[in-house]
Amino acid sequence: MSSLSLVLLLLLRDPVDGPPPAAPEPTFWNVDDLKIGQRGFGKTVMRGVKLEQFEAEVLGVLKNTSPGRDLVLCRLSGLNLERTGVIQGMSGSPIYIDGKLLGAVAYAWPYGKDPIAGVTPFSQMYRYAESFERRTVVAPSRTTRIDLPQPIVVGGRRYATVEVATHADPPLASESDDMLVMVPLNAPLAASGFSPRVWRLVRQEFPDFAFVPVQSGAVAERLAAQAGDVRIEPGAALSVSLMVGDFDMSGIGTVTHVEGSRVYGWGHPFMSLGGCDLPLMTGWVHTVCPRTSISFKFGSPLKVVGTINADVSTGIAGWLGRQPDMMPLSMRVRHEQGGDTHAFRVRIARQKQLLPPLVLAALTNSIDLEGEWPDEATIAFTCRIDIDGYEPIVIRDSFAGPAFAGAKAPPAVFNPVASLLSQLLNQPARPIRIKQIDCETEVRAGRDAAEIEGVELDALTYAPGETVRGSVYLRPYKGQPVRIPISLPLPSDLPEGEHTISFLDEVSAARQDLRTQPHLLSPHHTDNILAAVRRLAQARRTHLVMRLPLPANGVALGGDALVDLPPSVVHLLSQTRRTPVQLTAGAASAREATPWVLYGQESIKIQVSRHHRGRLNPN
Repeated sequence: MSSLSLVLLLLLRDPVDGPPPAAPEPTFWNVDDLKIGQRGFGKTVMRGVKLEQFEAEVLGVLKNTSPGRDLVLCRLSGLNLERTGVIQGMSGSPIYIDGKLLGAVAYAWPYGKDPIAGVTPFSQMYRYAESFERRTVVAPSRTTRIDLPQPIVVGGRRYATVEVATHADPPLASESDDMLVMVPLNAPLAASGFSPRVWRLVRQEFPDFAFVPVQSGAVAERLAAQAGDVRIEPGAALSVSLMVGDFDMSGIGTVTHVEGSRVYGWGHPFMSLGGCDLPLMTGWVHTVCPRTSISFKFGSPLKVVGTINADVSTGIAGWLGRQPDMMPLSMRVRHEQGGDTHAFRVRIARQKQLLPPLVLAALTNSIDLEGEWPDEATIAFTCRIDIDGYEPIVIRDSFAGPAFAGAKAPPAVFNPVASLLSQLLNQPARPIRIKQIDCETEVRAGRDAAEIEGVELDALTYAPGETVRGSVYLRPYKGQPVRIPISLPLPSDLPEGEHTISFLDEVSAARQDLRTQPHLLSPHHTDNILAAVRRLAQARRTHLVMRLPLPANGVALGGDALVDLPPSVVHLLSQTRRTPVQLTAGAASAREATPWVLYGQESIKIQVSRHHRGRLNPN
C-alpha cells in the first residue's frame, strides 16, 4: 500500500475508535497479479469450532463489478463442497495462494453443479472498512454483466460471461444463456428463544436485508465449556448479534483476517449500516444444511469478545476487547392479577433503523411464548422509556376488542411502542439516545371492551359559554348498553354557526389534536417532537372524550407556533408566500374514565347562536 493511500485511510477513519490498525504488510494479493489456474487453500469451520481446509483454484478476475470493486472467481473443492456447493456462513472464509491472502469467500453460484465462489479481494475489504463507507441500507437490485477475457468450463458447460448480482435472488439466466450468475452469500441469521410466530414477524420486518432467517437455539453448556475461549483467527466462526440475552438474534459468518486487535470478516455487508456498534462474538457451527439453491451453516453465537464498528459493502470489521453499547430492555409478563410473573431481559443494538422492529419483536415474543393467544382477552400495558437528557416517557394503556384478539393481538399491542421509538430516533434535529426501556404487561381473561353506539344531547342549539350535556351509549362486549353522562363547556368566544362534536376514545382524540398542531410534528425541533410523543403516550383507550374542534387560532412557521391571534391576523399570515405557513387550531374537550377499552366513534352537529336563550352555565 502506498504512503498516500495510508494517509487517506488515517484521515477517513472515525477518530472515536483511536489509532487505526497498522496497514497490512504486502502479504495479500493485488488482483492484477493473479493468473488463471493458480491454486491455493481456504479455511473455515464446518462443525463446532474446528478449523478445516478446502482447496481453491483461480478461474478469473471480474473487474469493476461495482464502482471500485473487483471479484475473483474461484472453484472450491474438499470438505464435501462438491455436494453442498458454496455455503452461506462461509462468508469471509479466507483464501491463500502462495502464502499470501487473496480475500474472502463472498458470492456463490445458485443451483450450480460446481462450487464456484466469488472472492472479495482483501485489499478492498480493508480500504472500505477503514473509510467507513456508507451505502443505503437497501441497495438497489441490479446486476453487472462482465465478459471474461478467457472463457471457463464449469459443470461441462462453457461460459464467456458472468453476471454479478447485488441481491441474493436475481432473475437467473436461462439455460440458453452463455452466462454464469453469481449472487452474494447471505448470512444465516439465527434466532434463539423466539416463538415461530414471532420469527415470522421478524422476517416481515426485515424483508430486504441480506440474511437467511434460521430458527435456532443456544449452544448446550457442555459444548460451550468444551469450546472454551475460542480464538478469533482467520477461518473461525464470526457472529454478529442484534439482540443478546434471554432472546438472541445473531448472524454468522467467518473471520477473514486479524491485524492486532482489528478483525475483518464476511466479505459482504451484514445490513449495510456503515459505522455501527454491534457485538462481535465467537461462534459454534452445529452442522451444514444442504440445499439445491445455496446451502447454509446452522450455528449459534458463543461469547462477546469485541465490537463490530464497520458494516460496508466489502465486509464487516471490528475491534477485539471492546464492549458494544447495547440498549437494555426488561420485560415482565403476568397472566391474571396476582398470577406468576415471567421476567425477560435482553440488550438490543442501538442502530436507529433496527431498534424499533427489534423492540417490537422482543416485546411480542415475551407474551407470545405463553402459547396461543385467547380470542377474549384484555391487556394492561405499562412502558417506561428513559432518554438521555430528558424526562422519561411513560405509556399506560389497555387493549381489548376485535383488533386485539387471537394471533394478531401481540404485535398490535406493541406496535405503538415501535412507532414511538421510530419517531424519536428518526427526527433529524438532535440525536436522541434511548438509555433503557422497562415494560410490564398483564393479560386478563375476558374482553373488557365496549363500542360507542350512540349519543344524545340535552339540546341542539347553544349560546357561547353554555354547557353541552350529553349521554353516550356504550355496548360492552356481550353486555347490555350502558349510559355515560359527559358535559363540555363551550368557549365564550365560540363563533356562531354549525359545529360538530365527536365522541371517541382518548388515543383517537390525541391523534386528531396533533393533526391540527403541525408545529409539534416539525422535524426541526426535538422538544416539539417529544411533546407530540408525550401527548400520544399519555392518552388512554379507556377514556371517553367529547371533542369540539375550534377555528384556526394561529399559524405554524416551521417548528414555531404563533397562537391566540385575532382571525384577521391569522388570515393575513396564511396568505404569505415567503415562508410556508400552516394553520393551527385547538379543541375544547372533556373526558370520562370508563372500565372498558373503547372503540368506534359518533358525531353530532350543534348550532351556536348568541341569541339563544339557554342556560348559561359554564360549570
